[in-house]
Amino acid sequence: MNRRDLFRSTLLGAAGAIASSQVSALEFPSGSDASKELAKPDWKPVFLDDHQDATLIALSDFIIPATDTPGAKEALVNRFLDLLMSAETAETQRAFISALAYMDGACMERYGSAFIHVSRDQQIEFLNLVAYSHSHSTWGQAAEPFPGNEHFEKLKTWIVGAFYSSPVGLKEMGWDGTFPHGEFAGCTHGAGEHKGESAPQSAQK
Repeated sequence: MNRRDLFRSTLLGAAGAIASSQVSALEFPSGSDASKELAKPDWKPVFLDDHQDATLIALSDFIIPATDTPGAKEALVNRFLDLLMSAETAETQRAFISALAYMDGACMERYGSAFIHVSRDQQIEFLNLVAYSHSHSTWGQAAEPFPGNEHFEKLKTWIVGAFYSSPVGLKEMGWDGTFPHGEFAGCTHGAGEHKGESAPQSAQK
């Protein structure tokens, strides 16, 4: 099983983790298309700063890289998550920013520079470090959890869920780009024709 197939198999769990948080609805003008808004050339983040956005792009490109199909970067996962986080609870926002900040802080401590400024080999080495828990239980005592892995898993969950909620990710899973919603004409029954409903007095005379 390759990495992308593994992500597909865990998609429901990732999407559930995102959906389980309480998100306030964002309102767009009538007739607007949110996906087109995110794809605009002059798009600017509304929640993240430029450095955080660049870090998220770099991380998502490692987690779901482009292969024979587009990856997270091409799916604009960073823009979707920026929009999502702008409407999230303060607790979830803090968790997201803390996870990004940990990536930078740990890279600064290890390599002397932020994640997006170290070499690609160092980025890969660092991600291989945080991708695992580095803990095990012995003699009935659980080892302390590795915070790097916890932050990485949170970011991976958000990135994977966002990717497979995007048009690019949905098409990879078999979506043909059409929506199964026809025009709803409303109920065609006449007054009094519904089961258990009496006809109006004028019709009973």
